[in-house]
Amino acid sequence: MSIDFALFFFAKGIIPGEVYFGFFYVPFALGILKNLLGIFTSKNKQETNDKLLSFGAYLYPSLNIDRLVNEFLGDKNVVAIARNPHLFEKYEIPILWLSKVEKENAISPTHLERIHHWVVTSIKSEDALIIDGVEYLILENGFEPTFKFLLNLKDHILLRNSILVLVVDERALEEKHAFLLQREFKKII
Repeated sequence: MSIDFALFFFAKGIIPGEVYFGFFYVPFALGILKNLLGIFTSKNKQETNDKLLSFGAYLYPSLNIDRLVNEFLGDKNVVAIARNPHLFEKYEIPILWLSKVEKENAISPTHLERIHHWVVTSIKSEDALIIDGVEYLILENGFEPTFKFLLNLKDHILLRNSILVLVVDERALEEKHAFLLQREFKKII
């Protein structure tokens, strides 16, 4: 029923004023209210709380690896570069340990090109890579080389429709460094 048609019936007294108000103004007011509430509840584009992650690059501000693997990565094939390999042991995830100790599956944090090569040869389409120890990489290499390294990895991961998750405690970073990471990586909340 169009508004002109309804006005005709209202003007002729066929539709009482209360009914006209109820049928035409209440839905209009509810639509405006819905739009206003949508503005106040919209998500920040840099943050996501979807359960399963789609391909992309993310920041995960917690050492709760159980939640990361179970809720956000699901049944993805996961590999990890980790400063804390014990966090990943129960998942039997292939790990490259960030350490200056010479041991099998360990690599010095200063060998960014070797780490990059390991990632490029280990990650296949639709896999997930977790990097735990970004702060350690920054400590050993400086922020700028580490950031460039992470951006390069991100590009390789995205070309494979895969997932890159950086486990980072932003409190350990300078504010401008945390800001730069947040510009490139969506924060998982």
